[in-house]
Amino acid sequence: MKTVTFTVRAYAKINLTLDVFSKRADGYHGIASVMQTIGLSDAIRLAVSDGEGIAFSCESPAAIPVPNDPANLVYRAAEALIDASRESGKPIPKGVSLHLEKSVPAQAGLGGGSSDAAATLVGLNALCEWGWSDKELIAFAARLGSDIPFFILGGTVVARGRGEILTPLPDAPPLWLVVVKPDVGVSTAWAYNALDSIEERSSHRATKRMEEALAQNDRGRLISVQSNDFERVVFEEFKELVWLQDELIMAGALTAHLCGSGSAVYGVVKSEEEAQRITRLLRPKYPLTFATRTLMRMEAKWKP
Repeated sequence: MKTVTFTVRAYAKINLTLDVFSKRADGYHGIASVMQTIGLSDAIRLAVSDGEGIAFSCESPAAIPVPNDPANLVYRAAEALIDASRESGKPIPKGVSLHLEKSVPAQAGLGGGSSDAAATLVGLNALCEWGWSDKELIAFAARLGSDIPFFILGGTVVARGRGEILTPLPDAPPLWLVVVKPDVGVSTAWAYNALDSIEERSSHRATKRMEEALAQNDRGRLISVQSNDFERVVFEEFKELVWLQDELIMAGALTAHLCGSGSAVYGVVKSEEEAQRITRLLRPKYPLTFATRTLMRMEAKWKP
């Protein structure tokens, strides 16, 4: 086994659409969502070590609290893949060192923890030369969390079922974004329960329209049909997020929507220059403000 060190980027995501349907018999909600990789990312450094087992460490800004212990999805993903590889008779290193550099805000709806787990699976597979296929890594990822398989694929993907049925879509036309994570946090469990409490609730069902816009490479329609069913309850409960959405629009965003169940909000802007200008404008009030862009699938896929 080669003695090498890999650094893998773990890219965040936004939901261009997020349709939430009723709760299923298994307790999960049915969803339909067009998920999109964006350039905002964490970094994971992986290396074979002389120590025993998994050595995990993490550094992150004080504003981004992250567990620095075996509860972290990075550790859990590494442990799961090592166990599966051992059972398959693959060579297991004496020790593995994993160091996470966190930049993607937590509890934001950006999928940072899920992306970290996916990047760990991909990076560790390459580091140890185990030869697991993407399809096999996606199966491992699905056992760890519903969002994690998406990050193995990357790019523009439609998710259905409880999020585990994934279909790659044509790459979205490039979009520049401003992503803002305010101080407030939103519990995903609360957001689902709040939706369930609405009698005769209906979904925007925008995902099919987004798929059509992507098939036609229609940038204008892609921007206009973006939607998120969670906005109905999250914006009602957290008025500061409504104001943040308005601030992005007033600053020049073409549209602005909640990321996942929140609490980050993203705005689509005309250009990189506009993204940088709006970021400079908002960052004094919202320190976790980022200028970024959508990524094509080949950009989001990591290769050693």
